[in-house]
Amino acid sequence: MTSALVLGGAATVWDDVKAALELGEFSGVVAANDVGAEWPGHLDAWVSLHADKFKLWAQRRAKRGFAPAAAVFAHENRKGTAPGVTHATEWKFPGQRETGSSGLFALKVALVDLGFDKAVLCGVPMSVDGAHFFDTRPWRAAMSHRQGWSEALPHIRHKARSMGGFTADLLGRPTTEWLGG
Repeated sequence: MTSALVLGGAATVWDDVKAALELGEFSGVVAANDVGAEWPGHLDAWVSLHADKFKLWAQRRAKRGFAPAAAVFAHENRKGTAPGVTHATEWKFPGQRETGSSGLFALKVALVDLGFDKAVLCGVPMSVDGAHFFDTRPWRAAMSHRQGWSEALPHIRHKARSMGGFTADLLGRPTTEWLGG
């Protein structure tokens, strides 16, 4: 059974990662947006709905001495428009009409494109008060993305858990037993 950490940009991301790692080991890591430039370890994939920002993020990652991501994913209509994108894929699950943010796109890449059996969301609370790790202001756009999560629920409810916020309420929190089973 393979499992991935899926990293988002909320201020809780580092505390969430620490708590998730206390539950067990993970087979891989998928990062969404800015957090990919900050994660010091191996990245199986780096994902964004904002592919035009990958160049800057990749420069920041390299400046820190971190290895490049094994794969960089953008949604299908962005391949070729953004330097560094290695894979183009659908950004949504079947039946999903609304975006759930780059965090949900990263979860889709982990489960579908990379084939992990399970995933734990760290720093993806989808809560207004879940400010970004790089910006303390409330993230008001969180509410507008929740519909996408609800639409994706049939595809993620048994395969994903979250460390906090709206997504933990929706999916549940991971346990050692869930992660291992």
